[in-house]
Amino acid sequence: MLAQQIPDESPEIEQKLKGTILCVDDEAQILSSLKRLFRRAGHTTVTCGSGAEGLEYLANNEVDLVISDMRMPEMDGHHFLTEVAAKCPNAVRMLLTGYSDMESTVGAINNGRIYRYIAKPWDDADLLLSVQRALEGKNLKDDRDRLNKLAIDQNKQLQELNGSLEAKVATRTKELQDSTAKLKKSHELIKTAYTDSVAVFARIIGMREGDASANSDRIADLSDLVAAQLGLDDGQREDLGFAAQLHDIGKMGMSDTLLQTPFETQNEEQQEIYKQHCTNGQAILMSLGPLQNAANIIRSHHERVDGTGYPDQLSGDDISIGAKILGVTTEFDDLLSGALLGSPMDDDSAIQYLKSNIGRKFDKAVVEAFIAVNENRQKGEAVSKVLILSIADLEPGMTLAEDVYLRENVLMLRGGQKLTENFIEKFKSLSKGSGESFLVKIRT
Repeated sequence: MLAQQIPDESPEIEQKLKGTILCVDDEAQILSSLKRLFRRAGHTTVTCGSGAEGLEYLANNEVDLVISDMRMPEMDGHHFLTEVAAKCPNAVRMLLTGYSDMESTVGAINNGRIYRYIAKPWDDADLLLSVQRALEGKNLKDDRDRLNKLAIDQNKQLQELNGSLEAKVATRTKELQDSTAKLKKSHELIKTAYTDSVAVFARIIGMREGDASANSDRIADLSDLVAAQLGLDDGQREDLGFAAQLHDIGKMGMSDTLLQTPFETQNEEQQEIYKQHCTNGQAILMSLGPLQNAANIIRSHHERVDGTGYPDQLSGDDISIGAKILGVTTEFDDLLSGALLGSPMDDDSAIQYLKSNIGRKFDKAVVEAFIAVNENRQKGEAVSKVLILSIADLEPGMTLAEDVYLRENVLMLRGGQKLTENFIEKFKSLSKGSGESFLVKIRT
C-alpha cells in the first residue's frame, strides 16, 4: 500500500539539511513515491530494486541515509540493513515495515542498528520529520568525530613542542580549549536534539490517540515529582521522564477501535494485542543509546508487584523503581480519564483504588509518595496564578497553562509542558513567519 502523497499544490516543506538518500524496495511504485516525496523536500534520492543492487551501489558511492523495505525477495530488509551496518556504518538506516513484520523488525533493529522503523502506510510529514532528525543526528555525530580528531591532533602537537616554546604552547593550549568547548557544545546539542525529539514524538503520540489520551506531559510531571519524593538521582529522573513521555509509543500501530476501548472491557484477543505495546515501545527505542533505560522502563511499566503483570510477570524488587512509578502514574491517569474501566473516576476514588491495590499491583512506598505528591500538587494548583506574556518575554523553564496553537488547528505545544530555549526560538520563528501576534498563558 502506498502512503498518502502530498498534493502538487501543497507548499514546499522546509528542510534545514539536505542529504543523499538510498531507497531500496522491490516495488517500483513505492520507490517512485519515495523519490517524489524526497525530491520535493530537496534531497538527492537514489533508488534500487533489491538488496543486492543496493549493496552494489554502496560499494562505490556514499550516502547519508538508507531506507529499506522489510519484505523483499532473495534478501529481506533485515539482512540488507545488517550488511549496510557492517560496510557503511556512517549511513543512517531506516526500515519500512508492516505491523505483521514486528518479529523481523526487532531482529533488524538489533543486527542492523536502525535509527527508526516506519510503519506502512507511512505519513509523509512524519517520514520527512524522521529523515530530518536522522540527518541532524548524523551531522552532529560527524561534527563530534571531526572535533575529537582535531583535539587528538592538537594534543599531539602540544606534546611535540616539549614544553620549551611557552608562547606556542600557550597558543596551542588555547586552541585545544576552544576545541574542547566546541566538543562539549556538540555533546550538548546531541542531548538537546534527543530531548526535543522526545517532546516531538510525545506530541505525535498524543495527536494519534486524541486529546483525551494526550497525557504524556501530565504523567511525566507527576512521575518526576514522585521520583524526587523517593530520592531518585538526576539520571534516574531523566530516564523516567523520557519513558513517561514515550510510554504509549508502542500503540502507534494499533487500530483506533482498540485504542478507544477501555482495557477492562476489551475481549481476550484485544487485550493480547494491546499488551504488546510495552514490548513494541521498547523495540522502537532500543537502538537509541540515550533512551535504553527509558525503553526498559516502558517495557516493565505494566508489571505488578505480585507477579501478575505483563509482559514478563516480574514481581517485587525485580521491577525497576522507574517502572513502578510509571505504573502508578499511568494507571491513576487512566482511572481519571476512564481509559481503564470505561467510566472516569474522581480524584478521591482513584486514590482509594491505588490504596486498595498496594501489595497486589503497586509498591507501597511508591503509592504513599504519589499520594503525598498529589496532595501537594492540588494545593499548589489551588493557589497558582496565570500570567499572560508575549513570545518575547518567554524564558526557559516556564510552564504553559494551556495548549498553544500556531493557527486554528495546528497544535504547537501542550498545556503543562515546560519551555526549553530551543522551543522558544522555534516558536518565535514560526510565529514571525505566520504574521500573527501571540500571547501565551504561563502558570506561576
